[in-house]
Amino acid sequence: MRVLHKYLIVILSSVFIFLGVNAEEVYFDLSEDNIEIKTDFDGKEVIIFGLLQNDHDTLLTIKGPLSKMKIQKKERYFGVWINNKQITYSKIPTLFFLSSTNMIDDILPNSIQINDDLNFDKILNNKTFDQNFIFENDQEIWNENFVRIKKKQLFYKEFEMKTFKDKLFQTSVFFPPNTIPGVYYVDIYYIKHKTIMNKDQKKIVVRKTGIGSDIYEFARNRAATYGVFVIIFSILSGLIAATLFRRG
Repeated sequence: MRVLHKYLIVILSSVFIFLGVNAEEVYFDLSEDNIEIKTDFDGKEVIIFGLLQNDHDTLLTIKGPLSKMKIQKKERYFGVWINNKQITYSKIPTLFFLSSTNMIDDILPNSIQINDDLNFDKILNNKTFDQNFIFENDQEIWNENFVRIKKKQLFYKEFEMKTFKDKLFQTSVFFPPNTIPGVYYVDIYYIKHKTIMNKDQKKIVVRKTGIGSDIYEFARNRAATYGVFVIIFSILSGLIAATLFRRG
């Protein structure tokens, strides 16, 4: 993979020189913009590369799809642990990758980070939510735990951004095996004096293929019918296993 990266940079440099691409133009590209999830899918690495701009910092984010997401807390009642407290956040990116030439807190103020959703540590600051309990000065702790869980699952992750001769940048991001299908938005920002001066966007489409895709679409579009089939299949599997066990 490292050899591939070196060849990629050499090719990019040659192409830019040949085409006379202006260093002030917004340009970046992806090694691939379609990811197929098959039954043996174990994750996918995508290489993102492009031009730097003179005297600008570069910030790259990958987000999506948006979804309602829940965090729960177990409490013990009469010797039994149950999920008693929970918060449901609305319109939260299921995946959020970040890469930049400098620390984001050094190149952008908190207001822009929050308004544009550019930092997963602040992603919940302007999101609506529902909870089934009253906060006791611990809302920030709940938010921190949510982000910590997403980081542990590799859905929220910061990747290194490499630069080459102050002309090119390149980063490699890894979509984990349990990535959900959908459209993922890749945004690049050029920043100067703590202000976003220029930006561009591309998309990565993640989709299931094969029989896994058919099952996924059926379960999503006909949830009730799928649930009945699962119950019937479980009962039949139990009966078959019991019969084989008796014969054995």
